[in-house]
Order: sequence, then C-alpha cells, then structure tokens
Amino acid sequence: MEEIICYTVRLPEGEEQKVSFLELLLDERWAEGRMEYPPTCFVRAGDINRKLTAKRTYEFLLRAIRIYPMRAIGVASSAGDREDCSKAADWENYRTDVYVAARYQKELLSSGYFDMVMENLLTTASRLPEPQAALAWLEKMISHDGEYYEIEDDTAPILVYRQADVCYNTLNQFADELVKALQKSRQIVEVFDLEKEGHQALDRYIGRRFKAVIGMQTYAFSIMMGDGRTNLHDLITGPKYNVIFDHPVMMKKHMEHGPQCYYMLSHDRNYLAFAKRYYKRIKDCIYFPPAGMLLQETAVSSWSTSRPFDVSFIGSYINYRGLLPELYAYAPSFRFLAAHAMRRMRRCPNETAEEALAHILEERGLKLKEDEFLNLFFQMRYTFICIMSYYREKIVRALLDAGIELQVYGDSWNYAPFAQHPCLKRHTQVNIRESLQIMRQSKISLNVMSWHKDGLTERLLNSMLCKSVVLSDSSRRLKEEFTDQEDLILFDLQELNGLPGRVKRFLEDHERLQRIAENGYHKAVNKHLWTNRAEQFLRMNERHRRLS
Repeated sequence: MEEIICYTVRLPEGEEQKVSFLELLLDERWAEGRMEYPPTCFVRAGDINRKLTAKRTYEFLLRAIRIYPMRAIGVASSAGDREDCSKAADWENYRTDVYVAARYQKELLSSGYFDMVMENLLTTASRLPEPQAALAWLEKMISHDGEYYEIEDDTAPILVYRQADVCYNTLNQFADELVKALQKSRQIVEVFDLEKEGHQALDRYIGRRFKAVIGMQTYAFSIMMGDGRTNLHDLITGPKYNVIFDHPVMMKKHMEHGPQCYYMLSHDRNYLAFAKRYYKRIKDCIYFPPAGMLLQETAVSSWSTSRPFDVSFIGSYINYRGLLPELYAYAPSFRFLAAHAMRRMRRCPNETAEEALAHILEERGLKLKEDEFLNLFFQMRYTFICIMSYYREKIVRALLDAGIELQVYGDSWNYAPFAQHPCLKRHTQVNIRESLQIMRQSKISLNVMSWHKDGLTERLLNSMLCKSVVLSDSSRRLKEEFTDQEDLILFDLQELNGLPGRVKRFLEDHERLQRIAENGYHKAVNKHLWTNRAEQFLRMNERHRRLS
C-alpha cells in the first residue's frame, strides 16, 4: 500500500503510529523529520506551494495526507533530520498558519476546533510587530479574497482537453505528451475527453478553479450556455489556452466566441500577428510550438548508411484538383478573386496567405474593413489549401521524377495521379509512435510546411530526435532556430528545380549527413522536448495569473 512515512523523534525509537489528517492539521510537528513519499505523490498532490515562504512541507503534507495514509516511525534524535522552521520570520510562519486555517476552515468547523485555532492565531497576531496588518491578513484569508486564491491557485490542478481522433490522433498525442511533462513538473493534471464524455459533461467544472485550462485546437472554448449569451468557460475560473496549429482563420467561429480570459498559442508567429489583429476577444497570442518525441524503449542509433530508406515523408496526400469545384460554385466575382489569389501564391510562395490576398485587393483598388477582410479570407480558405497541396505535390513529383525513392504512408497516396510512379513506395498508415520508427530508418526525412511561413513543426523535431536529416522548405523561424546545412537542409519553394540535385549530392556525402543529423539531434534534445514546453508554459501561465 502506498503511504507517507515520517521518521520522527516525537516517538520512541522503533515505535510506529498512524497520523490522521486532523492530527497533522492541529499539530505541525508531525511534518518535522525525514519524509518518504509514494512515487505518485507529486503527480496527485502537486508540488510545494511557492507562494508560501514558510512551512512549505507542512502545507504540502496536508494536501498529500488526504490522498495517502501517513505513518510515523520513531527514530533516535540524531537521525530525525528535523525541519527547522524557526529560521523563518515570525510573520512568514503566521502567514502560512493563517492560510492553512482558511483553506481547511470547513474541516476545523466540523471537528469543533475552529474557535480554538482562531484564538491561537489572534494571540499570535497581537504579539507580532504589526498586529493590525496581521489581523487584516487573517480577515483576507478567512474571507477567501483575491490574495487567498493567489496562494491556493499555485497548487490548483490544470485541466487538459482530449478530443476526437482527428489528424491521425496528433492533437491528442500532443495533449498526452504535455500532460506527462506537466506531471513531471509536479503539477496536478485533470484530463477531460470531449469525444468520450461529450461537452454536456463539462457542466461539472462550473464553479471550479484551475491553474489553467488547455485545449489543442479545440472547439470547447466556444461552447455557450443555454441562454446563448454566457460562455461556459466564463463559469470556470482560470486562464484558458487554445493551442492552434492550422491558420487561425480556420478557427474563426471559435475564436470570435471565446471566453474572457482566453489566450491563443501557436507555432507560427504570423498566425499570432493575424489573430491579434482580427480576433479582439483574445487576451493575448503567444508563440508556443509543439515539441518532439523521444522513443524511450531503445536508444537512438547514430545516422548511418545502413538505414534502409533514403528519403521518407510522413504526410498525407491531398489532391488540390478535388477542391476546385467548391471554388467554382461561388459567384463569378469571388471565383475571379480566388483564381488571382492562387496565381499570386503560386508565383510568390514565400508570402503568407493573407499577404497574397491583401496584395490582389490592393492591385484592384479594393479597400475592405477588417471584418470584411476576415470574412472574405474565411470564405477563400479552400483556395489556400489548394495551393498548399499543389506545392506538396510539386515537391514530391520533383524528387520522384529525378529517380529518388520516397517512402510514403497512408491510403491517401493511393489516390495521387502519380500513385504508380516506380519511385513512390506506398505503405499503410502509421501512428505517431510508428512514424518515429520510420524516421529512425530514414537517412533523410522530408518535411513540407503547410504554409507556415514563420513556424516550427513537430514532424521536423521528431525527425531530428530520430537522427534523421531534416529536408524542409524554409520558414523565418527555422532560419532563426537552426543553421541551414549544419542542423538541417532547407530549400526555397521558388527554387524547386535544383532540389533533386541537392538531395542526391547530400545522399552521396555520408559524413556530411551524419554531422547534420547529430547537430540537429543535439539542438532538438536540448531545447525542444515536451519537458521544455511544460516549463515554458508554467512560466507563461504564472505571468498571466499575476496580471489577472
């Protein structure tokens, strides 16, 4: 049975005693001495409360003992390893005592000890250098005002949403990896599965307080109550974070109907700028890319010529030709703009989609208000998917037609016009963990940005962590984060004619590929794991909690 063990000098050596929650609450001396905690203790009880400056172990034990039984074992005085709280200022000790009494006042009332504890605190307050300030602190804590919740929320749980199995379950994989990383940082995490439980079950969180609420490109933050005016998440306390991976115009409805304390996180800084400009309800937009995954079962082998695949691509195929009929169904004026937007993006593939649309509107002397531009951009979203798919196909065809074998995965490639190309090696669909094994077997892993002109993606980082050399179209963020031809290989969408020749030359230069693979791995493993993202998130969330 999992339990907390306290080695204490309060008992004769070798004697044992069970300690109840109430005994610990009334006598903090049970928190003195060496402690042994169950392995899952910090996952379930959280970390020490960093808003307190005294008696942190005592406050932590009060949370932990409500989950695990506690047993005290007597030891000789020299081995007790007593925690000395006397070094803390009297005010800091008092501050914690008052907070503890406020947090557990229901338990004190039901057990009949509340008045006794209050009398002791009042006596202590009268002996402090500033008794009036001490009494004011007592009133604030007992009434649970804002300063009380500033302390309590430091150990509040984080709520994370899972959702439908879309995009090969990538979004849920991101959520799961972030949950594990947050738990390693001693955060209490509650996971709610929207697909399994349904959004009606979210009602149980109304009135709850969370350190943060996180969703991966989720619709949950736009759920309204029955009155049609109140956002459900305005009834749940804590900052809300929607981590967006597609262009935010795709989430237009959900962004426009979000809660009050609502933040957007994204891997592309262009997306952040767009959301800041067009979605006024969002409190802030923060750069927060996904991280890479390390397979823990086996060590990553070094890059070598024995890897069976020259180039692999873990990505689906979308036939842009199938999207064109949807555009043809619109009015002639819209079709005209859509055609010009696609032509602009094909000629200038380094522009963002919104830059391309703004350019063709300017060419025609059309001036739109911000809401009009946003609505038009939303209507034209399939135009941009067409161009993304067009360039993905163009890159793949360039490699295949040059005789470079490309390993691809999933049924979507069976519908490509070039599905029978002798250099296209089609395989069954793989999940994320299986894709990592593919990358480990690949000398080069192809990455094609979905028009992320200032972004960083998980597929690229996963490849690096598998010591597979990344071959990717460029983005501003990639150029800042990594060095071309030292950490990865970048190419320009405007210079695809030379791409196959470059790939062939790299495949022939084994030493260079091995060096690039090692460099990329070390940068990714030092800066781009989910543990890094969890630390970044907690720092960011702390700033937002202070501001609110």
